[in-house]
Amino acid sequence: MTEEGGAMTNLAAALALLFLTHAVPSLPTVRARLLERFGATPFRIVYSLVSLAAVAWVIQAYAGAADSPWVWTPPIWARWAAVLAMPLALWLVAVRLMHPPGRGAARLYRRVPAPASAGILLWALLHLANVGQARALLLFAVFAAIALFALVKNMLTAAPVAGSAPDRVGYRPAAAALAVWAALLALHPLVIGPDPLAWLALTG
Repeated sequence: MTEEGGAMTNLAAALALLFLTHAVPSLPTVRARLLERFGATPFRIVYSLVSLAAVAWVIQAYAGAADSPWVWTPPIWARWAAVLAMPLALWLVAVRLMHPPGRGAARLYRRVPAPASAGILLWALLHLANVGQARALLLFAVFAAIALFALVKNMLTAAPVAGSAPDRVGYRPAAAALAVWAALLALHPLVIGPDPLAWLALTG
């Protein structure tokens, strides 16, 4: 196996562990058995440590796969889609954080039982359409798989939203989403690397 292939295999293994740490303990029957056997506090401690180890492995493996090949060249329309649709993804996450189930946004929860997972899925898909290197494609594909798994699981297991549940959403989630969106546009090239607006120079 080449060094490049070994780096991608290492990244795939790290991402597989990351997926499993999110998927397996979140299954209702598995989680209930683990809590019953080990107790809430030991379970949370071990789960947190394993999750942190998985994230650290992913970071190390992703850096080690810097020389992975380019698979395709993302189209310009994907840049437009990412910049324009990211506020929606951020709004879905903000609604979940500001309005937990039963505390507003009842109409949204009836349609999307897990708005944060839907927002993360949209975020991952938008990034997936905008990356061409193998390591980035694999990374965002797994992020999308984690979010899709959580979304489907919640759609199957979420309790029905009561008819009397408040339906208020208000302006705060939208304001927070736009503020984070603007911050991401400004900080992305400084903190993460690629400039989300660099493509404007190519279309001008």
